[in-house]
Amino acid sequence: MDECICCGVTGVASKTAKRTGISRMDQPFLSVFGFSLVPDRTLKYDLDHMMPEPYNLIPPSALRPLTRAAGDTVFRQGARTCGLYVVKCGRVHLERVGPDGERFIIYRAEPGMSLAEASVFSDRYHCDAVVAEAGAFVQIDKAAVLSAFADPDFARAYARQAAQQIQAQRQALEILGIRRAEERVYAGMVAGLLESSVVDFASALHLSHEATYRALRKLVNDGRIANPTRGTYHLRP
Repeated sequence: MDECICCGVTGVASKTAKRTGISRMDQPFLSVFGFSLVPDRTLKYDLDHMMPEPYNLIPPSALRPLTRAAGDTVFRQGARTCGLYVVKCGRVHLERVGPDGERFIIYRAEPGMSLAEASVFSDRYHCDAVVAEAGAFVQIDKAAVLSAFADPDFARAYARQAAQQIQAQRQALEILGIRRAEERVYAGMVAGLLESSVVDFASALHLSHEATYRALRKLVNDGRIANPTRGTYHLRP
């Protein structure tokens, strides 16, 4: 029987802090993003805390908080959809598995960004959402998002966000269309895709990490990029 593994909460509070793994030491970190531990040690989200546009127009009753550690899954490909998500802190990758079992990053969600927007129009998620950096997230109920389209302000803001994502995806497709690994890696660096590890960078470029390291080494040797410390690369001014 299918279940929405992403929820983990009911109403506006999660299960106990024991289940979420949140300690008292985490409270200052979480409070910045609207989360707090109430006296009975449940994790509660401050529903007045600012959500990014257009989700600030969604009724507070439709917002549910969750926390995840690095490596956890927010949802899996094929699971029944229950809503989209906003990253309050941390980082989430949307990933698909290639024919040989390799994992490719198709989208990176940073703080203030949303993910799984298409899920409101689908019965099943079409990829895995894997937590790359531990953090706090807000699930937005699918039915509430669909109802919000009756609000012209929400519909316009949602369309504007979708247009920006389409532009980003077009850029990504242009980069993936570059056949030479060296030039693809360089284009990816120009686009700012090398934000964390080289392994994640390679996945975003649909290259093996070995091919990516070789390309980076050649770009350094050719003087096109700098490698000031081990594992650190940046464009030359």
